[in-house]
Amino acid sequence: MKNQNNINIPDWTGKKILIVEDVETNMLFFKAALSRTGATLLWAMDGYESISMCQNDADISVVLMDLRMPNLDGFKATEAIKSFRPNLPIIAQTTYNEDVDTDRLFDAGCDDYLPKPIRFEDLLNSIGKLINK
Repeated sequence: MKNQNNINIPDWTGKKILIVEDVETNMLFFKAALSRTGATLLWAMDGYESISMCQNDADISVVLMDLRMPNLDGFKATEAIKSFRPNLPIIAQTTYNEDVDTDRLFDAGCDDYLPKPIRFEDLLNSIGKLINK
């Protein structure tokens, strides 16, 4: 299926994408962008909630991890998740592009990185290369 910009919309029916995001408007962007893929979208509002959800749901296929959140940031949450689910793909995303230490995010266990504002095509490509691993 293609959208109005002639971008192929993948069929991720049966896949679960966990969106870890403390800002509701950003979550609404992800929901709108990914709704036509058929994937089940889950939302965690902070790092602690993301860890719990990944522990309790073995069917999560990929995680979109905001790096800057209250309570527990995305770096620490990624490290924790990778300690018990080392093969779960995690894509870091943040608006603070100028001070992002990409070495640190990959050292924490992130598999890819998307700077905000996220382009729709980049989002689909990043998830697509990891969701079927």
